[in-house]
Amino acid sequence: MMEIRKYDHRYESDIIDLWNRTLVSDSINPTIFRKQVLFDDNFQDDLCLIAIENELLVGFLLGIKRVYPYLDRGLEPDRAWISILIVDPKFQRKGIGTALVKEIEERFIDKGVKRINIASYSPGYFFPGVDVAAYKESLEFFRKVGYMDLGEAVSMERSLFNHVLTDEFFERKKRAEELGFRFMPFTYDRSFDLIEFLGTNFGGGWKYNALTAMRNKLAEDTIWIAIDSKNKIVGFCMRKMDGNDHRFGPFGVLDTLRSHGLGFILFELMMNDMKQRHLYHLYFLWTGGAGMRFYLRHGVHVYRTYRLFEKKELG
Repeated sequence: MMEIRKYDHRYESDIIDLWNRTLVSDSINPTIFRKQVLFDDNFQDDLCLIAIENELLVGFLLGIKRVYPYLDRGLEPDRAWISILIVDPKFQRKGIGTALVKEIEERFIDKGVKRINIASYSPGYFFPGVDVAAYKESLEFFRKVGYMDLGEAVSMERSLFNHVLTDEFFERKKRAEELGFRFMPFTYDRSFDLIEFLGTNFGGGWKYNALTAMRNKLAEDTIWIAIDSKNKIVGFCMRKMDGNDHRFGPFGVLDTLRSHGLGFILFELMMNDMKQRHLYHLYFLWTGGAGMRFYLRHGVHVYRTYRLFEKKELG
């Protein structure tokens, strides 16, 4: 008989083994599991569920509800996430996944949750949604248990071996400079200006990433900024937000100035800088819409596509 229990460390190796046999596009090792699951600030063992049948692990669900506020988002008290859901392929279609989801929803309701998102827990998500190619059976599963499809997100990548700064880049940079804009790597005398710029225009997540780079003494090597004629920061891009040299983002320019091509220039400078550092691969996990179209114009390719899911008005 199948039993649902809260997380038990004795099953750690079984969870990792099940994860790697099932989430084949997102394999992990014990270090990653502990860092991103167990050592996450918001980990609660009663929201991390295991399904056991005859002492055999057959399912795993990681639920997240904030215990610590996330910058300007705060605790988001009515919101929670199903970050990971896995059922052993040998035991699928026996109601185990449905039972795990029902159990976590009841526990979330007891904690005041009214809205659940799938996979997109920030800042510690593994992927933004359900991969339509790798886990296509999960799409119908989440629809079946009452989750609404919110739209699409993509992960993108680009090789930098063939990246060069083109004549178009130099012409657009020259025009921008004639208007008083300048582009440069971040320096620590800009710290407070950058924090204020990001917090005011892009929110706590971006501010958090920049602060983390500053604290770790990485900001001067991983952040580029655009400055206007009044010496104010108007654009920003960075990489290495999770410690991976090749991971790009976040990246943004003031809405009112996007017609000047500042984003084009910053992105090209970042790619050139990465290539000069012998970092020949760039990727990021989550974008869509206009952002995706921008990157496609710069030779960045979609390598994964996801559907985003949410359930509201629980109980």
